[in-house]
Amino acid sequence: MAQIDLSADEEALNPPDSGCLPAWGVADLPVPPRFNLRGVIRAIGPGVIILGGSIGTGEWLLGPAVTARYGGGLLWLATVAILLQLFLNWECARYALATGEPVFTAYMRCRPGPRFWGFIYLLLDVGMLWPAFAASVATLLAAAFLSVVKGQVGYMPGPQDKPVYLAFAYGMMFLCVLIVSFGGKIYNALQIAMYFMVVWILGYLIYVDVFLVKPDTWIQVITGFSAVGWLPREENLNWALIAGFAAFAGAGGLSNATVGNYLRDKGWGMGKLVGAIPSAVGSQKITLYHIGAIFRPTRENLARWQGWWKIVFVDQCVVWACGCFLGMLLPALLTVQFVPRGTDFTSQQMQVAAIQAKGIADAFPHARLAFWVLTLICGFWILFSTQLQTVDHVSRRWTDILWTGSARAHQLKGHQVKYIYYGILVLYTAWGCVTLLLQQPMTMVLIASITGGFAMSVCAVHTVYVNRRFLPRRLWAPLWREAMLVLCALFYITTTSLVAAGQLKKILAPKPPATRAAAPRRQGALRYHRTAVPDSLLRPIRLWSEPS
Repeated sequence: MAQIDLSADEEALNPPDSGCLPAWGVADLPVPPRFNLRGVIRAIGPGVIILGGSIGTGEWLLGPAVTARYGGGLLWLATVAILLQLFLNWECARYALATGEPVFTAYMRCRPGPRFWGFIYLLLDVGMLWPAFAASVATLLAAAFLSVVKGQVGYMPGPQDKPVYLAFAYGMMFLCVLIVSFGGKIYNALQIAMYFMVVWILGYLIYVDVFLVKPDTWIQVITGFSAVGWLPREENLNWALIAGFAAFAGAGGLSNATVGNYLRDKGWGMGKLVGAIPSAVGSQKITLYHIGAIFRPTRENLARWQGWWKIVFVDQCVVWACGCFLGMLLPALLTVQFVPRGTDFTSQQMQVAAIQAKGIADAFPHARLAFWVLTLICGFWILFSTQLQTVDHVSRRWTDILWTGSARAHQLKGHQVKYIYYGILVLYTAWGCVTLLLQQPMTMVLIASITGGFAMSVCAVHTVYVNRRFLPRRLWAPLWREAMLVLCALFYITTTSLVAAGQLKKILAPKPPATRAAAPRRQGALRYHRTAVPDSLLRPIRLWSEPS
């Protein structure tokens, strides 16, 4: 690793103060890769990792749930969401490229200090503490396994299959831990896994949609991406589902801000000088500085900055954004074509991840087994990639927050950062194993997505502030890009508010008065009153897998 001059040259940089954390080191910006086809292909990577997690909940669960219930008309929400999140990704990458620090470190630099902001972001991240994606992929694996055991193609698991579902959910949690334990840098293992899964997913879905989906379905779905402002004519829209879809149409939650963590570990910009989080196995020479470094805004460094920014543009715009649109389009085509209109995904808790597989298998009885198996495999890669990314995201961002914001962590050596990472990973996995018993799969997905929308709104505004506060003026974003982040915040505050208003309306709605039935009287009999039993007590007890 290149040595960093840890004496800040304030006269050359003339930056604002470094906030509540130590000042950055100073070094020249590393030379970017050549901007040709070979150089770009070798350089890209963070966009692929984020994409692997993006083509998951929004595209395979919430997107199909929306298109099955309302048709393709609401896909314009995906257009707005992906474009707004693209600008958020860019601006989070801007800080990381300039300092080698994830943008979460910039948040911790803000007053009143890392303890305050650490607590705030813990609250914003609470939705991701539910193992929603492990639960979703487990429903799919349970469907595949039980179809084989029972000899019934298209078998959809029910409440009686809960032990099988839990076994697969626990297995997915531990498999994620195993994958991120090797590779030297944890980033390397993630990139290899995500490349494989993204290629498999897009390849299969393109084949199915090109050869099996009717042209009028293509027209309906593609038109939906541009039908901005259209809403179904229903009095009781499921705003929780719609808001969750808008949040997870791209990455969602704090996942967008984590692009800076991957950018640093890939070695882009000043991240090349700062280091990376080492894996548990094979990482003897990999270390990570506690604090990043900033470069002098000389003519040579600014020219290199433009070269790095071209790489960021390709990685985020061409790879991530285009991949998100493709990842949203292909499952939507499959759902509109093969899943009956009006299907309520939110009530299909144990079957939610296998609905598309059953739909396409039922449409082709002569190839029922083949399409059932292949679509389940595709769904598995989609949801497992999201689970893998989520496990790493949560562990990674909180590792960086503690590594830079905790005075006690500053006493550790560079290679010891992995102890924090794997400690958080083990705690998160153990917590996930417990909470799998408490909630239903689709319910956990909705909780994570709705809270993620509000988290993005806070993250967008905070990113505008830290880039202006801590970066040299020459590295600031144009005003129109900052305006897009403000628009992003307003968009997700609006969607979250619609959900909150709907829930508040239900709470405040007047309840019908309890009716009383008089008992029949007989001459000389004792008089008494019999109160009618409330309807809630007459209903059968709700099972764990039934919708609330």
